[in-house]
Amino acid sequence: MQREDFTGNELRMDGYYYCQKENVPDPTTSCIFMYRNGTILSAYGHSTLDLDVVEKEIVDNYYNFGKDKWDWGVFIITNNRIEYEQWIVPSESISTRKSTGNIENDTTFYITEQYFSYNKKKYSVNEVWHFKHFVNKPDSTNNYIK
Repeated sequence: MQREDFTGNELRMDGYYYCQKENVPDPTTSCIFMYRNGTILSAYGHSTLDLDVVEKEIVDNYYNFGKDKWDWGVFIITNNRIEYEQWIVPSESISTRKSTGNIENDTTFYITEQYFSYNKKKYSVNEVWHFKHFVNKPDSTNNYIK
């Protein structure tokens, strides 16, 4: 995917989106930041469902954000469909994961499919991402996406 500036209002950009996995042996919260320049930054997975703890961990780990290529990706929104692609590290080489889904409103979207470049397979998923306003959003400057 190529980066494109996001000029729409389908999703809010003044915070982060989080997805919680509650009914698993180790509950987690995953977070991503999305930016008007069309980039996306992973804020890692957190082994808690408490967003206050997640936000403290984000602030405490600012020095780590964006240092690695697999922290970054790009997103595109077209007709209430969201698609984003991020670098991942499956094993020995850096690969990408493309996630696609639908936007419900400006604070909620659903990811329904993921494609992994390292094995060239698509998987059906059911991820619900919610928005949370956050004033300490990391900068979108990086060396990996032009």
